[in-house]
Amino acid sequence: MTSALAILTGLTRLPLPVRRRLLRLLWRVALPFRGKVGFGLEPALQRHLRIGAGPARRLALDHDYQDLLLVMEWQASILRSRRQLERDARHVRIMDPGLAERIAGNGDVVILAAMHMGVFSIGITALVYTYFRGRRLLVLRAREDLEENNAAMDRLREIAGEFRILNTRREEDFLDAMRFIRKGGVVISLIDLPESYGSPADTILFGEPAVIAMGLDAMARMLKAVVLPMTVRSLSSRDEVVFGRPFEVSRTSPEDRRLLARSIGRQIEQFVTLAPAQWHMWTRIPEFFPQHYAVGSGARPPLPAANAPGAVEDEGAHARGGPSHVAV
Repeated sequence: MTSALAILTGLTRLPLPVRRRLLRLLWRVALPFRGKVGFGLEPALQRHLRIGAGPARRLALDHDYQDLLLVMEWQASILRSRRQLERDARHVRIMDPGLAERIAGNGDVVILAAMHMGVFSIGITALVYTYFRGRRLLVLRAREDLEENNAAMDRLREIAGEFRILNTRREEDFLDAMRFIRKGGVVISLIDLPESYGSPADTILFGEPAVIAMGLDAMARMLKAVVLPMTVRSLSSRDEVVFGRPFEVSRTSPEDRRLLARSIGRQIEQFVTLAPAQWHMWTRIPEFFPQHYAVGSGARPPLPAANAPGAVEDEGAHARGGPSHVAV
C-alpha cells in the first residue's frame, strides 16, 4: 500500500464531514510539494467549457482533489461497517424526495441512470437504501473490475432483496439477467460512457458532435422501465442527489434513438454544469470526440486515457480503481 493510499484509508475511520474537511486540509498543505497536478486537463476544460486559462487551472486543481476524495470514499464503502455506512447516509440529501417516492411507489422496473460525478457510490447506495430497499438489484458492468471495486459494489447486497452484477459484454448472461430484474427490480447503470463501451450513438456534448455508448434504450423498452437520470454533487459535509427528467422508451427506431441520444447529451451537460470539477470522465474526454482528437487529423494530440500507462502523474482514483475502473 502506498503512503498516499494508507493516509486515505486511515481517514475512512472518521465521520464523513470530519474526514472530508481533513482531506481538503491535507491536500492543500501537500499541494506546493507535488509535481504536476490536475491531470493536464486545462486545454480540454478551456475548449469544452469555453473558459479562460485561469478558471481552467482552478478547475483542474479542484478535479485533483475530487479524485482523491473519490478514492477515500470508495475505500470507506469497503471498510466501514454497515452501521457506520448508515450514519454516512444521513449526510446524503435527496434534492427531490417526492419524485423518488413516486417512482419507487409504482412498483415498476427502475433504471437509475447515474453519472460519474461526485462520490456517486454513496449517492446511489443512499438512494437505494432509502427508497428501494429489499428490491432486486442489478448492477451493469462493461468490463472486469479490480477486486476492491467489486468489494465496494458488493456492499449493495446488504440492502437488496437479491443482487446480481451483469457484465454486459457476456451476451449469454443478458437474457437471464433481464428475467431476474423484470418484476419490479432496480437496474444501476451509468449514462456518461464513451463509444468504446458499445452501442455507440451520435449526440452533441458541449456544443460539438460526440459519440456516447447507449444500450439504455433497448433495455428500457424490453423491461418497460422508468429511467431516472441522476447525479451526485459532493460537498464538504454532505452529498446531494440531483435528478434529471425521468423517461420511458416505447420505440427504438433510428430516429427515436437519435433523439434520445441528443436528450442524454443535454442531460450530461446539465449535470456537469452543476459541479464541473466533479465529473470524473474529464480524463477520458477524447474518447467522446473521436474525430476531433484522432491522431493524424491535424487536431491536438489526445489527453491520456485514465487507464493508460503513464496517464496520471499523481496517485488518485484513476490509478487505483477510480472512474476508469468503475465505469458501468
